[in-house]
Amino acid sequence: MKAMRRMLLAVVMIISTAAAAQTTIAGGEYWIDGAIDARQALSSGASIDISALQPGLHTLTVRVKDSNGLWSNQVARIFFVSPPGRTDATSVTACEYWLDGVKKSEYTTLNTQIIDISGLTPGLHKILVRVKDNLGIWSNQMARIFFVSPPGRTDATSITKREFWLDDKIAARQTIDDTPAVIDISALDAGLHMMTMRVQDDKGIWSNQVARTFYVAPKPAPAATLTKYMYWIDSDREHAVTGDIEDEGEQQFVIDLEPLSLEEGDHTLTLAVLNSKGAWSNIATEAFTVAPLGIRNTPAKLKTDGAWYDLRGHKLNGVPNRPGIYIHDGKKYLLK
Repeated sequence: MKAMRRMLLAVVMIISTAAAAQTTIAGGEYWIDGAIDARQALSSGASIDISALQPGLHTLTVRVKDSNGLWSNQVARIFFVSPPGRTDATSVTACEYWLDGVKKSEYTTLNTQIIDISGLTPGLHKILVRVKDNLGIWSNQMARIFFVSPPGRTDATSITKREFWLDDKIAARQTIDDTPAVIDISALDAGLHMMTMRVQDDKGIWSNQVARTFYVAPKPAPAATLTKYMYWIDSDREHAVTGDIEDEGEQQFVIDLEPLSLEEGDHTLTLAVLNSKGAWSNIATEAFTVAPLGIRNTPAKLKTDGAWYDLRGHKLNGVPNRPGIYIHDGKKYLLK
């Protein structure tokens, strides 16, 4: 393997389809050889400097953060730094394998080989394989598990049973009747969990267990609703008016100013609202003017026809949609 001075890293993050349209990768970080306290920030397409590493095997660990502030699982990869000046290997010169931990043979070519397993007892066994290149470097061992059937047993033809359990609770395992199956995880706490599965064939033989780790995202907090309002005129907070908000779906918040008997001229209205979580909003202050036109001088039609008018007596086309002071059925209203 050629000595590497910089290494490009591609990061793949798998997220649930339900959240795919709502989240993006916002950042990442990495560390080498378990030194998490020396972790470095990582951006897409970044190069990682490994020039200071000693020749030999090292571990790179990466994790990314989404736009909701949630970190992914850590992903670790082993890589090899060659000694300075070493050239690339060009061919494989040897291959050897072991059965159940006992070295059996050494090959001098990489041609297709047939391994004799006739002496193995029925059941599960393990084979380990490694190869050597023309520079004398051995690869990591690759292990595979296989099953030797009892003599005379015919091959299984179908899967007859499927079962799974969550978080190593094998005593609470459940059977899956159909595939693909929908597994209810609504009762699980937020965080990492593990699902383990196995299947049984028509000969009554169970497969190896297959485990997968998955993440349950925290449930979003219920949205707060508006429950109360409070307002006062000018600086008279001592006589603030409060009330319940009956329907938050209303597009406008209407305050009836008629009972306040305000003097003509400039005034301010200060408003705050309370949500269902017990938090008051920031206060909002708006200026308005009480015009000389009084309700008693308003034409009779303004009081009886159910229409909305501005302070100059002009009839509006429906309910007003901008903040201001309006007259409706003989009363003044301030619309926020």
